[in-house]
Amino acid sequence: MTRFRAELRDEHFCSHSHDSYAISLTEWGIQEFEYRGSVHRSFPGQISILHPGESHDGRPGSVEGFGYCSVHLDPVAIHDAVRALAGAAAPLPLVREPVRSEYGFAHQMRRWFVGDIDSLSAEFIVLSVAQLLITSSGSSVARTKPVNVDALDAVAEYLRANAARNVQSAELETISGMSRFELAVQFRKRYGTSPHRYLLMRRLDLASSCILSGAPLAEAASETGFADQSHMTRVFKATYGFTPGRWSQLAA
Repeated sequence: MTRFRAELRDEHFCSHSHDSYAISLTEWGIQEFEYRGSVHRSFPGQISILHPGESHDGRPGSVEGFGYCSVHLDPVAIHDAVRALAGAAAPLPLVREPVRSEYGFAHQMRRWFVGDIDSLSAEFIVLSVAQLLITSSGSSVARTKPVNVDALDAVAEYLRANAARNVQSAELETISGMSRFELAVQFRKRYGTSPHRYLLMRRLDLASSCILSGAPLAEAASETGFADQSHMTRVFKATYGFTPGRWSQLAA
């Protein structure tokens, strides 16, 4: 998976194609592009979905230009995620109309461009895009496959025990005996969230305990797996609505 962010004013992209899915969010201005023989326009907050191997160009749709961010995803990973969502073999969804008004997804996508992406959050992004493709294509998936409670509880216990470090997807695959995408689907059914989010919340629990015990914020961040104090502060505020310092004052 790769992330890309750019602004175009006087420039334009010549016709080209990718070997990946390109999912872009228009952040400001108007994005205009030719795709499948038609000209399309994407306005702020709208999502554009371009399939692998299909030619397109890109240019501003007004004199002000436009800004956008995009993720490029391996179609094999998308296929695995679609199969996990379907609980059985399933083809890649075909989205006929490339510009979508999916504002909930757009809000989520903006968060993908804050900080680094580890393996667990990358798998969550792939799964989110797979669900977007299914929804946008008008397809449906059957979610009748039973969950493996013992395996999921073992994964949750492992995440709790290792909350202060970055856990790799391969570790969870070994513990659960599932593919990373199947695990993500089943884990959400049982715990209501993704493994990445579950790990992050347990990390915040550890940080909260450190802060309440009187540890300096920088020390609490380093001891609980955050990159630094500013990283912990961003995550803390996004989750609780307060900075760690303010939260500790209210909790005292």
